[in-house]
Amino acid sequence: MFSLSCSAFQQPAVGDSIDIFILRSELYQGAMATLFLAQDLLSRQQVVLKIPCGDILNHPIILYHYQNEERVGRLLEHPAVIRFIHRERSRQYIIMEHVLGQDLRSRVGKGRRLELNAALSLMDQLCRGVSYLHKQSIVHLDLKPENILCLKDASIKIIDFGLASCLHLPDLLARDLKNPQGTPWYIAPEQLLGERADPRCDIYSMGMLLYEMLTGQLPWPRSGNIHIARRRLHHDPTPPRYYNPEIPPQIQSVILRAIARHADDRYASVEDFHNDLECWQQLPLTGAGSNVRPPPLWRHLFPKKSVQLRGKQEKRTTLSGAQPQIIAALIDSSQSDNVLAEVKKLALIRSAEVTLVHVVEEESDSHVRRYGIAVEGEQLMVRLEHAVQLFRRCSLDPSICLIRGEVVEVLRKLCADLDAEILVLGASRKKDGLLRSASVRRRLEKQNPCPLLVAEEQPFSPATALSAFQAEQLTVGQVLACDIFLVDLWYEYLHHHTDFIYQMLLYPERAINLNEDHSLFGCFLTSLEASGGWDAIISLLKPIHLQFQQIARRMAALGPTDHPGLQELYIQESLPLSCRFKKELGQVSLFLRAHLEGPPPLVPFLVDQTCPVSQPNLACFGPLLRAFNLDQDLCILIQQRQNKEPHPQTTMGE
Repeated sequence: MFSLSCSAFQQPAVGDSIDIFILRSELYQGAMATLFLAQDLLSRQQVVLKIPCGDILNHPIILYHYQNEERVGRLLEHPAVIRFIHRERSRQYIIMEHVLGQDLRSRVGKGRRLELNAALSLMDQLCRGVSYLHKQSIVHLDLKPENILCLKDASIKIIDFGLASCLHLPDLLARDLKNPQGTPWYIAPEQLLGERADPRCDIYSMGMLLYEMLTGQLPWPRSGNIHIARRRLHHDPTPPRYYNPEIPPQIQSVILRAIARHADDRYASVEDFHNDLECWQQLPLTGAGSNVRPPPLWRHLFPKKSVQLRGKQEKRTTLSGAQPQIIAALIDSSQSDNVLAEVKKLALIRSAEVTLVHVVEEESDSHVRRYGIAVEGEQLMVRLEHAVQLFRRCSLDPSICLIRGEVVEVLRKLCADLDAEILVLGASRKKDGLLRSASVRRRLEKQNPCPLLVAEEQPFSPATALSAFQAEQLTVGQVLACDIFLVDLWYEYLHHHTDFIYQMLLYPERAINLNEDHSLFGCFLTSLEASGGWDAIISLLKPIHLQFQQIARRMAALGPTDHPGLQELYIQESLPLSCRFKKELGQVSLFLRAHLEGPPPLVPFLVDQTCPVSQPNLACFGPLLRAFNLDQDLCILIQQRQNKEPHPQTTMGE
C-alpha cells in the first residue's frame, strides 16, 4: 500500500551472476521485489529469481514479505501452485519455476469480462489449488488477478505467498506489523480487523475474483484508503447481476454467499464452494440470486451491524510444544558478531529457535532523512543476510524482526510475547558512571521477562588455538567452544566437498585442485599434527580426511559426462563417510571433556546417532540443503543426457 521503486536502491542487473544463475532479462519491477528471468548454469534450465528491494527500514514489510514467502514456499507442491526451488544462496532471493503465460489481470478488469464457462473453468482449478493450501494449513490471504497466472495450456498457477499464514509457522506479520496487509478491494472484511488465520478469508477473495471475471467490475471502490475499504464492515455488496444481468441467478447466489460480510454466512470450506459451482444448475432460485438492484440509498444512512472479530484474536507467535526461544538484539553492528556467535552456541546446545531483532527507532520523516534511511536499510539487509547465513550453515533458521519503537520497550514486549528463555545483547559502549542507568542493558536488567546475557568476545578459537593446549588444560568454557567448532567443522566440510563436486560439474574444462589441506578440516589436522600432542584426535579424524581425498581423486578421474558414476560415488561412499565423520566428531567431544569434573551440557548434534544426510525430508538449509540439491541435480543431468541419446532403431518383429 505504498509507492516505491526498486530502481532507487542497489539491485542486481541483467547480465549479473548470482551463485549458479545468470540474470538474462528483467520480467517485472515492483514495490517490494524485482523478478528476473535467469538461467541455471548447471541444468541450463530457465528459472525466475525474485530479489527483494533493500529499503527495509522505511518499509519493513519488504523483509517480512520475503521471509514469509521463502518459508511457506518450502511446504508447497501442487500443479496449481507455482513451484519453489530451494538452494543454498549467498544473498536474499527466491527461486521459482519459469512458466509461460500472463496473469489473470490481462483478461479481466474494467470493461473486460469472461464468458461463464471460461470463468467456471478457471474457478475449478483455483478451488483445487486453494483446497490443497488449506489442507496444508496455509491461508493465502492475497488472492487477486495479479496473483493468478494463466498458462498457455489453459492451466493456472497461484503465486505470491508473501502475506500467507501457515499454522505450522509463527505469524511474524501479525505480531510485528500493525496495519492490515493485502489488496484492500479483494481481502475479506475481517482481514481489515487483523484476522489472518481463517480459511474463509480466501473464500471471500475467490468470490470477488468470480464477481470480477463475470462483470468486469468490483462491488467496492479500488481505493487504498483504509476508511473507504472499511465500508465493507457494515455494507452489503452490489449484486453482480446489476452489472451483468446475463449471470444466472444461481451463480449470483453462490457469489453473494462467498462474499458475505460475516464469515459465518460464507461457505464453510472451499470444497463446499467448489461443489456448488460444479452443480450450480441444480441449485434453487432465490430472491437474492435474482436481484438486479443495488442496495437502497437509505442503507448508506442506516448501515447494518458492523463485522466484528469473535473474541480477542490470539497472535500466533510460537507453536505449542515448540522449541525454546532465544532472542538476539542486534542493536550495535560493532557488537553483532559476538552476539551472533553466542546465540548460535546457545541454539545448538538447547536445540532452540532463534529470533534476530533490530529495533527501528522513530526518526524525522523528511525526504533527505528517508533517503538516508533507505541507504541504511540496504546496509542492514546485507548484515542480516550475513547473520542468517551464519546460522543456516548449521541448519538453523532464524526469524528476523524489524520493529519500530523504543528499544527497551520493544525488547521487553518481544521477550514476553515469545516466552523467551534468554535475551542476548552486545556489550555496551557506555562506561559505568553517573549516567550508567541510561544504557539499554541496565534498563533491561531492572525489569525483563527473561534472563539477560551480555555477549563478550571469545579469545579462544579452537581452529587455531587448540594445538597449543593439552586436553587436561582445557576449561569448561573452552571445551564447549570446541564442541561448537566441531559442529561447524562437519557442516563446513560437507560444504567444501559438495562445492568441489559442483565445480567439476559447472567448469569441467578447469584444472581440479585435489589438495584439500586448505579446507578448515585439513588446516585443523595440520595444526594438531604440528603440535605433537593430539594423537588421540588425529587417529580418529585423519583416516576420514584421507578417505575423503581418495574419493575426490576418484571423482576427478571420471569423465566430464559420467554423471551416473559420480552419483554412485557420492551416494554410496561420500555421504556415508559424512555420517561416519559426524560420529567420530562425537567421540572427539567425549575425549575433550573426559577430564572435567563438571563438564558443560552435551551438544545434541554431537551425541545424536541419526545422521542428517540420511533424512532427505528434513527441513534443511545451508550445506545440508546443498548436499540434497546435489543428488537432485545429478539426477537431472543424467535424465537430460538420456533424453539426448539416440534410441536404437528397431524393425518389425523384434
